[in-house]
Amino acid sequence: MIIHVVQPGETIHSIAELYGISEEWLIRENGIDVPNQLVVGDTYVILFPEVVYTVMEGDTIESIAEAFDVTVMELLRNNTYLADQGFLYPGDSIVIRYTDQKIGSIAVNGFAYPFINLNILRKTLPFLTYLTIYRYTITPEGELTDINDTAIIQIAKEYGVAPIMQLSFEDMTATDGNDFGRRLLTEESVQNQFIAHVIYRMEAKGYMGLSFNSRYIYPTYRQLYIDFIHKLALRLEERGLLTFIILNPNAFELISGVMYSMPSTFNPSTILDGSILLTYEMGMVSGFPVGAIDFHTVKELVQRALEILSPEKVQFGISTVGYLWELPYKECISQGNAISNAAAVQLARSFDIPIQYDTLTESALFTYSEFGREFFVRFKDARSMNAYIQLVEQYELNAISVWNIMTFFYSLWLIINSRYNIIKII
Repeated sequence: MIIHVVQPGETIHSIAELYGISEEWLIRENGIDVPNQLVVGDTYVILFPEVVYTVMEGDTIESIAEAFDVTVMELLRNNTYLADQGFLYPGDSIVIRYTDQKIGSIAVNGFAYPFINLNILRKTLPFLTYLTIYRYTITPEGELTDINDTAIIQIAKEYGVAPIMQLSFEDMTATDGNDFGRRLLTEESVQNQFIAHVIYRMEAKGYMGLSFNSRYIYPTYRQLYIDFIHKLALRLEERGLLTFIILNPNAFELISGVMYSMPSTFNPSTILDGSILLTYEMGMVSGFPVGAIDFHTVKELVQRALEILSPEKVQFGISTVGYLWELPYKECISQGNAISNAAAVQLARSFDIPIQYDTLTESALFTYSEFGREFFVRFKDARSMNAYIQLVEQYELNAISVWNIMTFFYSLWLIINSRYNIIKII
C-alpha cells in the first residue's frame, strides 16, 4: 500500500503511469469524482492487485468466490464499485487478491443514522462486523423513543453484520434533575421493567446487541450506575444479546486526566462485551477547534484507558468527520460545521486552495475566503486514517469503531482492507 499526495502539475494519467496502474483503476478505487481537476495535497491510496479475474458470461459473485476459494464479502471489499454497479458485466475486472499481506483479523463497528443512503450502506457493510444505529433515547416518563430502522437492520443481516441498538443514557444519570433517572438507579422494580422493555424492543426489531453511552456520572450515583449496568448486561447475556459501552471523556474525565473518577471496582472489560473508546476530539462542534488536539494526546488517552481496560475488548474510535470554522475563532462561542472528507476536497477544489497537512494533529487543513469572511477547514485524509490504524496496531487492539459511515470514506476502507481480514459473527 502506498499513500500518494497530489503534487502541483500532476494528473490522473501521470499518477497512474507512476505506479503502473490504469487510470480507470485509480479513479474507481479512490472515488475521484473530478479526475480532470485534481487538488494539490489531496491523497490517494494505491493498492496493487495480485490476482485479477475477467468476468465471463454467466459468472456471478458467488461463482467467482467459489472458484477462487474466497468469500463473497472479500470480493465486495476488493471491488467496492460492484455496490454502485449492482451486477456483473462480461469484461469487468474483479480483484481476487491484492499484494499486501494481511496482518490479522479485526472487528469493525460502524455508526450510522437510520436515514443513511442505502447504496452507501451496502457498499460499507462488507467492511463491518457491527452496525450501530444511532440512536434511541429515553423520555422523561421512561419510555423509549422509536426510529425508522427496520430496513437497515434487515440489510445489515444480509451482509453478515450484527445490528446494534444505540441507547443514550446521557440525561438519565448526569444529575438528579430527572426523576425517572433517579428512580431507574434506585428502584429495582423500575429497573426490571425498563430492562424488560429494552429487551422487548431489541428482539422485536431484530437487534443483536445494545450500545449505550452516558456523560459524567456524579459521585452520588456512580456505584448505583455500575450496579445497574451490571444487571442490564447480565439480562442481555441471558437472551444471547451483546452489550457495549461508549467511554467518552465526559464520563471518565479524560480531559482533566482523572481516569479513575469511577470506582476502581468498575472494569467494563469484566462486565460487558466491549468498550468503545472515543477520544475527545471526536464529535465536538463547540469549544476548541476539532482536530487541534495533538496526536500525542490521543496516544496518552489510549494508554490511560488501557490501564483499566482489556485491549481485546476495546474498540478504538476513529472519526471520519471534519469541521469547518469561521475565523476568528471565539472560545465557547464559535461552532464548527461538520464536513466529510469528500466535501472538504471539493471545497478546496472550488477555491483552488492547496491542502496542507499537520503531522502534530495528523489532520489535513486549509483556509479560504468568501464574501469578505475567512474560514478554516480541518479534516481527515488517507494519512490521518493510516496514523490511527497504526495506533490500533501499536496497542494490539482487536477492534475499531468508526464514527460515522454516512459517506463512503474510500481511503479508510482501502487502508483497512490492505491490512486486515474483517471478522463476521453472523
